[in-house]
Amino acid sequence: MTVRKEAVSFALIIVVTIFRFNMTKPVLFILVLFSACKPAGYFVSPNEVHKEKVVLYLRNEEKITGEINIDLENGSTQHTEFKPLIEIMPEGKTVWQKINMKDIAAYTMDSVYYAAKNLDVDLNGTRFLMFVKRLTAKNSKIQLFELYESGKGTYTGESKYSYFLSLPGYAPYQTVNVRSNQLIPGFDLKMSSMVDDCPVLAKKIRSRQNDYYLNMATFNRKKTPEVLLRIINEYDSCR
Repeated sequence: MTVRKEAVSFALIIVVTIFRFNMTKPVLFILVLFSACKPAGYFVSPNEVHKEKVVLYLRNEEKITGEINIDLENGSTQHTEFKPLIEIMPEGKTVWQKINMKDIAAYTMDSVYYAAKNLDVDLNGTRFLMFVKRLTAKNSKIQLFELYESGKGTYTGESKYSYFLSLPGYAPYQTVNVRSNQLIPGFDLKMSSMVDDCPVLAKKIRSRQNDYYLNMATFNRKKTPEVLLRIINEYDSCR
């Protein structure tokens, strides 16, 4: 979970105040202060957000600025009933508006772009429409997205990163899981065929150069996005 600087500063003020005035009942004082201070919102993951200000982009090209509530992480990771709905309170309004995910293109928060994509997270053919962080430039030929799951909705509580590609010709929500059999095993042959119109790059991938190759398994989380971003950036600049 993201820890806000305001919350840390507030806690420090409380501690300093307690010691300065040598309070005999500090616990009661803290409870009174916190009861009067309602949290503005929080961001746990792109799919677990509460009362954060965003810009929401709809598929009909409408744009809405306001506070958003997203609670999609539980349903997808525990495979409970999945309700692809979000809530937004537009600026100047006082009523929450429910919007179906199928009508949403993306949202931005703090200049980060989170796209709505159809994801096969567990590689079992079951797909969920969820938000993923775009790691590539807007106009990249191949788009790379990162799904961060905080662990809130899992039985083990472990966080998890998954990566997805959107290839030329794909439908707006369509993605392929990087760990699926569409890319691995045989990454050298499968990925190089996707960029075969850039022979120099395709040769690097086919020859399994370390910076252009993904194994069946890796214990370095940064390896997957680093390799794919290197390939995508070279593909974009290929002449």
